[in-house]
Amino acid sequence: MKPFAIILIILVLAAVVGIGWLYFNANLTVVFDSCIATDGVSQAEYFDQLKKQVSGGTFIGTLYGGKDLLTADQYQFLTYTVRLDNHAFLKADTAEIRITPMQGDVLMITDGQEHTVPSGKNGTLSATILTARDMHSVREATVTWYFWGIPFSEKLTLGQ
Repeated sequence: MKPFAIILIILVLAAVVGIGWLYFNANLTVVFDSCIATDGVSQAEYFDQLKKQVSGGTFIGTLYGGKDLLTADQYQFLTYTVRLDNHAFLKADTAEIRITPMQGDVLMITDGQEHTVPSGKNGTLSATILTARDMHSVREATVTWYFWGIPFSEKLTLGQ
């Protein structure tokens, strides 16, 4: 019985070392890809749709400012895209991007899908903010993801 217990202890230690190695080698690289600015007037239909959703309380996204949107010519849409490169042996689950608002930002729109990045692959995340027309495009964002239910995050500057 004693040799069997020793073998079980060795197996448990090997499993703990293997899991620790996987955890410490879990690496996901987040790189800013692009920022596309679109004038609110060129997206007037979409702006009107958002305005109705915000005033009606049916908007799905993050509302930064008040509920009273003015006219489309006073706003612009900024769409940020980041690239995720998964260098780990684990799948990255529930990746999302959150943009830190600045004065003049009204709302943030994401695609509403759950993003995963398989092992050894890459993917993209994007988010659009509605902001005042005269605002610059530099923002700070936090990208979060999970490896085996353990949260990871990285802050980066977008728009530079």
